[in-house]
Amino acid sequence: VRAFRSGGAAGERDARAAHRLVQDAFDEWQPRRMDYAEWARHTVERPGFAPAMSPLAFAGDQLVGAAIALDLPDSDEGYLEQVAVRRDQRNRGIARLLLRHAFRAFRQQGRRGCTLWTHSDTGALDLYLRVGMTVRHSSTVHRKRLGPAPAGGSGSGPARPPV
Repeated sequence: VRAFRSGGAAGERDARAAHRLVQDAFDEWQPRRMDYAEWARHTVERPGFAPAMSPLAFAGDQLVGAAIALDLPDSDEGYLEQVAVRRDQRNRGIARLLLRHAFRAFRQQGRRGCTLWTHSDTGALDLYLRVGMTVRHSSTVHRKRLGPAPAGGSGSGPARPPV
């Protein structure tokens, strides 16, 4: 395990490898894959990206896990944007190790806690509880499937409440 390298060719290699790893790991439940440019805007190109607090796990020279951290200046907490482990390397303690490295790095920077958001379909809830995290917020998403638009309707008339 080592910290994400920032800048230069080494940083670019880490970023590209982390992008592939995260997209592959999240394939099971994410609605679509992000291309590198889109992913980078949300992670490694953000002003708060914290490479020193973003551990990467390797098996030999292969990246098998990543925890992408953000340093939010107006908060006393660290924030993990993404935690991912390659599918064939799961259940080996890699995510737990990455989280502990990130927690230690945040603590060394004076942070008093660490937050992350997760989707309940990832299967990682028990992992987060095992490393001492607690549920701070939970949400439920509601959805209603709507039938096809009425024939001949342009949709420009007044809105009618659902029946």
